[in-house]
Amino acid sequence: MEGAHRNGMSQSAAPSTNILALVNNTVELPTVPEVLRKLNDVIADPEASADDVAEVVAKDPAVATNVLRIVNSAYYGLQVRVASVSLAVSVLGFNMTKKVALKAAVFSVFGRRREKIQHFDPLGFWRHAVFTGIAARTLGGSSTAFAATHAEDLYIAGLLHDVGKIILMEKAAPRYLAVLRKAAQQRRSEVLVEQEDFGFTHADVGSVLAVKWFLPEELAIATRCHHAPSRDPFHRPLSSLIHLADQLAWRAGSPSTVGTPGPPPDDQVHGQVGLDAARVDELLPQIQQDFAASELPW
Repeated sequence: MEGAHRNGMSQSAAPSTNILALVNNTVELPTVPEVLRKLNDVIADPEASADDVAEVVAKDPAVATNVLRIVNSAYYGLQVRVASVSLAVSVLGFNMTKKVALKAAVFSVFGRRREKIQHFDPLGFWRHAVFTGIAARTLGGSSTAFAATHAEDLYIAGLLHDVGKIILMEKAAPRYLAVLRKAAQQRRSEVLVEQEDFGFTHADVGSVLAVKWFLPEELAIATRCHHAPSRDPFHRPLSSLIHLADQLAWRAGSPSTVGTPGPPPDDQVHGQVGLDAARVDELLPQIQQDFAASELPW
C-alpha cells in the first residue's frame, strides 16, 4: 500500500454517498488522530527530513515508544541500541514510520480496555484483530500474489478489518448490542442482522473511517468487502486475503464477538489468494505460534 490519498478514494471505488451519509448521520466517527494528520503533511513535503518526521513522532509518546521498540527488535538486527527517534526514523524510513504511527494511533483511539458486556468482549475483539493481522501477514508472505506488497500493510489491513465493530460498540452501544443478541439468538451472521437493523454493516463503518482518516484506498475497500470479496472489483486479492485471515481467527478460537456465529466462508478466496486449503492448514501452526508471541495493545 502506498501513502494515504488526500482526496479519499476515487469516486468509482469509494463507498456510495448514501453509505457515507448514513454512517455519518448514525454513528459519530473519530477524527483522524493528530499525529497521523501531521505525519501526512510532513511526509508530503519533498523537503522533509528525518528530523522533521521525528519531531512529529516525538510529540506522541505512544508512537515514539513503538517506533523505538520496532527499530530495536530482532527483525532489524542492529548491533547498537537506538535511543534517538530521529535515527530510528532514518532506519525505518518514512513509510514504515507512518505504518507504526497508524497502529499506535489506532490502539490509542480504540484500545481503551473495558469490561465484557454481553456479546462484546474488548480483549477478545483485539485478540481477534491481532490474530487476523498476523494471519494476513503470514498467508500473504507465502503467496506470490502479494510479492509486491509490504508485509506490514497486510498486517494493518487485517488488524483494522473489524474496526467498525468497536466504533458501533462505542458510539451506538444499545442498538449494536441488540444486533448481537439477535444474531446469537437466531444463529445468524452479524452482518445480515446489522444490514437489517442499521441499514449498513460494521464493514461499511470501518471503510468510511478509513476514508475519513485518508488511509490507502485498497485498505478501505478491503475493509468494506472482507465478508464478500467477490464484490471488490479493484483489490479482490486483498479482500480475499482478509476474508481468509478472518475465517482462520474464528476457526482458531479467537472470535471478534461472543456467542455469535462466525461469518459464512467464501470458497473462492483460495484462488484469489494463491494458496489452497491444504497450504493454509500447514501455515496455521506458524500463525498460532506468532500470535502467542505477539504483544496485545494493553
